[in-house]
Amino acid sequence: MSQGRSIVNHSTGDTVELQHSEIKQQQITMLASHLLPVLIINALVAAVMLFGLWGLFPTQNLITWVVLLYLVLFARGLALRQYQKTTPATHFPHWGLVFALGSGLSGILWGMTGVVFYPPNALEYQLFILIILTGMSAGAISTLTAYLPAFYAFVIPVMLPIGIMFLLEDDRMHTALGLMTVIYAFGMPFFARNINRSLVETLKLRFENLQLVRELSLQKEEAEQANIAKSKFLAAASHDLRQPLHALMLFTSVLNESIKYPKVRKVVDQITASVDALQSLFNALLDVSRLEAGVLVAETSHFNLQPMFEKLANDYNLAAEGKGLVLEFKVCKFAVYSDPALLEQIMRNFVANAIRYTNKGTIIISCNDLNESVRIDVTDTGVGIPANKQHAIFNEFYQLGNPQRDRSKGLGLGLAIVERIARLLKHSIEVHSKPGEGSTFSIIVDKGDVTMMHNEKVQAIVTRHNAIENLTIVVVDDEPSVREGMQSLLETWGCHIIVTATLNEAIEDLTKHQSIPDGIIADYRLGGEQTGIHAIQQLHAKYGNHLPALIITGDIEADRLREVSESGFQLLHKPVAPPKLRAFVNNVMKNKQRQESV
Repeated sequence: MSQGRSIVNHSTGDTVELQHSEIKQQQITMLASHLLPVLIINALVAAVMLFGLWGLFPTQNLITWVVLLYLVLFARGLALRQYQKTTPATHFPHWGLVFALGSGLSGILWGMTGVVFYPPNALEYQLFILIILTGMSAGAISTLTAYLPAFYAFVIPVMLPIGIMFLLEDDRMHTALGLMTVIYAFGMPFFARNINRSLVETLKLRFENLQLVRELSLQKEEAEQANIAKSKFLAAASHDLRQPLHALMLFTSVLNESIKYPKVRKVVDQITASVDALQSLFNALLDVSRLEAGVLVAETSHFNLQPMFEKLANDYNLAAEGKGLVLEFKVCKFAVYSDPALLEQIMRNFVANAIRYTNKGTIIISCNDLNESVRIDVTDTGVGIPANKQHAIFNEFYQLGNPQRDRSKGLGLGLAIVERIARLLKHSIEVHSKPGEGSTFSIIVDKGDVTMMHNEKVQAIVTRHNAIENLTIVVVDDEPSVREGMQSLLETWGCHIIVTATLNEAIEDLTKHQSIPDGIIADYRLGGEQTGIHAIQQLHAKYGNHLPALIITGDIEADRLREVSESGFQLLHKPVAPPKLRAFVNNVMKNKQRQESV
């Protein structure tokens, strides 16, 4: 193949012509690869012929022939060396001519032996020469057929002269030998052409495959670029949309803690429900991005499945009853080894989908013993899935029975997230379904070891307002509405807040009020080139690394998520639910108490 070249012209005629050029060059390359052994064999056979004919013909004639042949072989060797040094892709016809000319000169010199060294009335010597020339021609089948001009230039001049010499004799034996030699001389090219045709077809298929690989590579690259563009668009859109949603959630939380009137409370609850619905859609996008970025790490442990079943039953019973469905959780006695939170997320997707796509009947959640593992099944009597669609449902944004893209039916990301989480956990997923009869979604999880389970009691920490009144928390966010909402919420909890748009303003305000922060909350994207990571690092450098720090971001771009994950700081994604902020404030309070007791 040519070096440093690529086929990028999609015109059929140009592609065929270029492919023909590539094949011709490859033929010459194969010819060159065989040339050195050919030259060595020529030199050795010439020495044997000289030895066999020595004393039968004048010494000067023999020496002259050998010298001429060795000079031609030497010149061909120099040409080969030059070709190996340069191999200019654009001049390959020139090298084909050079190699064919060298083969022709060698063929003429070998053919001369059938005339110049033809011994009259010495059949054994005539046959000696014929055997050597026939052997040389037969060897050319394997070494020169890659490039037919070189083969023709060698074989015909080698065999034709001695065949004519045999025909010029007047006895039957020589006539038969002559005819056989001439037939051999013209028959060899026929076989060589067939071999060459097979070789060309092989090379043609090879280059067609390479062309297909190139085109597939280009298409793959285009698809990857499109996917990157999609991810960047989603990241930018998600960040811009999460900002007002985050502020809305903060203000809604302030209202939720302040309003006491029942009628107003009902409106606030409706607003909260709408905000929660938006948050769930954004979180689905975020889950996909975190899985793509590889920042989601499985934290596996041994645990019982029954508590998870009870939690799911409690969360989804009302939704099932609202559609007139029976939601049945079978008692599960097994323990498994997995990530509890991620496995629960998979189960939530399975159960939510079963409720969404079942209009009547029963949904059964059960677990079954598979010796070394446990299969968890979610079986419904829903609409079912056609066999040819059962793989597609795990693709992003793919939804059955939702051509209008009804947002109440989600984004079509649930099963895509399930498939990626299962791959992360190394769990197998199975789907069995028949249209009109229902579906069973299963996940196979390794069994857990009950003896290794740690029963830890998790207690909710209820913090009174007066317990955090002395906390000073720095908030750095360049979005005014977010700063206002954050200040309103944290002040409602009793915290003293330093809210600024930049790091420099935060340091100035802390210096002005002679305050030392107890905790830091920073948005990832700040003005200019600064990020929340940089702001926290600078505040840590000034006030101590012991300060709890939280980064809030609306980004879902994989590189950003990896950067934040590698920083080691706690990360929450916009819109942030107030209970998560409250948990961070509780952590700040405990850290302050711990520092004061030291």
